[in-house]
Amino acid sequence: MRRARTSLAGIALVALCSAFAAPTAAPTAAPPATSPPASPAASPVASPSGAASRPALETPYYRVETDEIHHKANGDFTMPNKVAFSRPGSDGTADHAEGNDKRGTVTLLGNVVVHDNGNAPEANSNDEYAKGGPSTLTCDRLEIDAKAKIYIAIGHVHFEQGARKADADRGLLDRGTGKLRLEGNVKTSEGASTMRADTIDYNTKTKHVDAVGKPIVIKQPVPTPEPGSVTPSPKPKKRRLPF
Repeated sequence: MRRARTSLAGIALVALCSAFAAPTAAPTAAPPATSPPASPAASPVASPSGAASRPALETPYYRVETDEIHHKANGDFTMPNKVAFSRPGSDGTADHAEGNDKRGTVTLLGNVVVHDNGNAPEANSNDEYAKGGPSTLTCDRLEIDAKAKIYIAIGHVHFEQGARKADADRGLLDRGTGKLRLEGNVKTSEGASTMRADTIDYNTKTKHVDAVGKPIVIKQPVPTPEPGSVTPSPKPKKRRLPF
């Protein structure tokens, strides 16, 4: 097994983190307009569009709309049909969702697509990896633990942000520690520069990268010198043979 430490992977990894810019605090109550104060659990609310609106689960941090919501007193909820979710600066869709609003967890399942327009609240903070501009994350499953600030993307994970791209079978981001781990058929790239590995660990705070693979493949374009910037090599002198 070979191990490499390089900054090349950071090209796409720094950008990848912004795709996980989901709520950073646990959801709180959204009290119904005509009922007594609600419990800490978020409650399904009506969309402002009127009678034809879809049921929604709304918190101070995000809103999820769907055709059907099953909600239990313990905070568990399921959304068996296609969901559309939004928060300041980003939105997305998935085939269905489940979670617990008391624990601050939600799992998006099936054809998950998350778009970030680059204007999320994090973009105006010192959160460097949230400043990379518009981006898109797709995967089969996205697990969010808002209290622990841990986000896990599973299955056909693909991220794009301008010329930056990253692919993996699984990605985990701990925003508390700044640790990002990509596993399985990992490839990061920016333009013609690429890296392939089995696993890449990246710390968004220290910018340290560990890549593990058998082998690790790194490709970078060789810069072409401008005309006249390189002195041509002298021609070899002719020498007489010693006989």
